[in-house]
Amino acid sequence: MPVIRNVPDAKRRVRTGCLPCRKRRRKCDERKPRCGSCQERSVVCKYPDITFVYSNVRVTQAQDEGPPLPADEPETRIRPKEGGAASQLQTVSPLPQSEWKDYFSTTHAASVKNETAALLHFRYNLAPWIEAGDVGASFGTEIMLLAQKQRSIMTAISSAASSQMAISSAANGGSTVARRAPDPSFDVEEPRIRRIGLALLALGEVFTLSPSKWRRLSFLQADELSMDANSFAGVGEPLETLLLFHSRVDLAASLLTDQPPLTSPGFVMNSADRALPPSTKSIYRACLSQLASCLQLLNGNNIASGSPPFFTSATQERLSPGAGSLFSSKWSSLWSSCQQWYHSRPVEMQPILEIRSVEAGQIDADNDSSFPIPVYTNSIALQCNIVYHISSRLLLQRKPRLLRLSSRQRHLSSLSWHAQQIAGIATRNEFAEQWDPILIAGLLWVARDMTHPSQQESLISCFRQISSSTGIKLDEEVQVLRARWNSSQHARDYQFSG
Repeated sequence: MPVIRNVPDAKRRVRTGCLPCRKRRRKCDERKPRCGSCQERSVVCKYPDITFVYSNVRVTQAQDEGPPLPADEPETRIRPKEGGAASQLQTVSPLPQSEWKDYFSTTHAASVKNETAALLHFRYNLAPWIEAGDVGASFGTEIMLLAQKQRSIMTAISSAASSQMAISSAANGGSTVARRAPDPSFDVEEPRIRRIGLALLALGEVFTLSPSKWRRLSFLQADELSMDANSFAGVGEPLETLLLFHSRVDLAASLLTDQPPLTSPGFVMNSADRALPPSTKSIYRACLSQLASCLQLLNGNNIASGSPPFFTSATQERLSPGAGSLFSSKWSSLWSSCQQWYHSRPVEMQPILEIRSVEAGQIDADNDSSFPIPVYTNSIALQCNIVYHISSRLLLQRKPRLLRLSSRQRHLSSLSWHAQQIAGIATRNEFAEQWDPILIAGLLWVARDMTHPSQQESLISCFRQISSSTGIKLDEEVQVLRARWNSSQHARDYQFSG
């Protein structure tokens, strides 16, 4: 049974009192225009049924009743103005605040010039993308802690973030803002800080060059990157993640240009990593190591066992399919490793939903591209499967002529099936961090062989989304794709007409 309290009317709280009294949880006598409590304390008395909004007022003149303040402003003391009558009162209001949404907006020119906004953009947008969506990564935290101690690193972070923000703003129809000049102070920094700074500045170049030109990145061409194996052993964060990111850019460039990669499998997956228990990070690195091995074998470079762990020389001995049994042996080993990974994937690396192409067209009537629908729970699982399909398709394109594959699960040996899977994974998932350089390159790579108009348009729409989300320029690649598609269509029409 509820308790009934006998509270005198004089002490009973009401909801019609003035705002200052309600804020202090005091009884208001509700006198107008100013209650007794506010008059005694010399504060502005305001009632909730009256609202006045002042957009940019610092000093206001008031009569005895005083102008009411907006409801969300703090209580302001009223003091007699010097040299004036007692009725002339002065109110000092707080300085106006910037709009929260405008402060962090990437389409607002002022935000690009604001270093704080650029740092926050880097931490919450670029860092997860660099980490490939690995929730256990510590790069974002480590790089910001280092920026607190090293002003040059903070400037490099701001430069990279500002570059991406400006290009993304232009891609979305906003105003273009010039990218700030890089800080030249890295010449006097210690080698580790200098390397981190150069890697951050090169990050901005990724957004200014099209994917087919990523090989020209200054960081990939720098002499300091071709060092012995011990130079990159145990580099630690945040340098390790930055080097791994640039190795992914290098692998993407190798895929698009058919040139041997500078990255060797030893960096992305060394012997120490193989000795550790399987984890999301180690599984992802194993996939990247497999892709690096495939690109080195198929694009002309032999896989030397003593190669440096990050960048290798582009003048190694070449190995072609004509080398016979040696090429076939290496090809078979890589193919077996790819398929073994696919069949033994951990549950977290498998799609939670997988719908075949025919069924996908029946489910989504508005999208007649009929790409399969493989849905994943996280970005890094998505990217591991993308790397698997790229590696398998690369190997199938250069399969030794006399080598026979298993007749079980024939779709695994189909070039078209792997291409459809890559397109389906990219177009049917919507992780913010999924637009990795390797995924972008893989999508451009398989798009060359897409012949159905609806699938071509679906890929064009996906490329627009990539440019809008990341700022990466794809206009040149899309133009080449359209020319290739038109040429193929004309060839087919001529063949049928003949």
